[in-house]
Amino acid sequence: MDEIKEKYIYGLNPVKEYLKIVKSGKLFILKNSNNQKFIPIVEKAKSKNIDIEFIPLSFFSENFPGKNHQNIVLKIDESFNKHIDENELIKNLKNSDEIKKIVILDGIKDVGNFGAIIRSSLLFGVDYLILPKDNSTSITEAVVRASSGAISYMNIVYVTNLVRIIEKFKECGFWIYGADRNGESINNIKFSEKIVIVFGEEGRGIRELVKKNCDIIATIPTNEKLDSLNLSVSVAIFLYQLFINN
Repeated sequence: MDEIKEKYIYGLNPVKEYLKIVKSGKLFILKNSNNQKFIPIVEKAKSKNIDIEFIPLSFFSENFPGKNHQNIVLKIDESFNKHIDENELIKNLKNSDEIKKIVILDGIKDVGNFGAIIRSSLLFGVDYLILPKDNSTSITEAVVRASSGAISYMNIVYVTNLVRIIEKFKECGFWIYGADRNGESINNIKFSEKIVIVFGEEGRGIRELVKKNCDIIATIPTNEKLDSLNLSVSVAIFLYQLFINN
């Protein structure tokens, strides 16, 4: 998986979301396009004094081959997301009582799942998404697109050791919940005010050492027709349960 090197945002929804936060850049739009969805995007870019260039279709083919750009591309001068340092996270935990919801993704590699999880996490008020530096997907162009721009608002932290960071969370008063099919139903759990939920890679689950450091193992009750859910769906269900009960 390649890290994003050039700072380009492709497609209607991602461009629309990034225009809310960027301070500079350049917008490329198909010349003579009659797509009405471009109008509010152009107006937003003008309001922020972002350069706009109307270009022929050949420009997209030559400069953005293979990209699902939908005839609109935003070139930006700022970082893609609120990707913060592990030490900064620990400092923030110690200095703020406002941090209440944290999600740990233990080994997620599917970029579509990751993007969808970022969207659900933003929607349901997650403060930080934590991933191990090894054996996790990086922030790629596909992740940015799958998140539909939500990644620009989400605090994402890659850490060296999940067990160690879990210990730091416990020191700051968090309870750690591991999501696993062999756990207690989320309908029967009274979640604490400060929570960390750990999700494992689809198919493999949470690694044993990480699971041993969870305080409670929780599961989503289902019927016997299927034994598991898509990871991003599971995350959304867990977060919704927290959202309506806290």
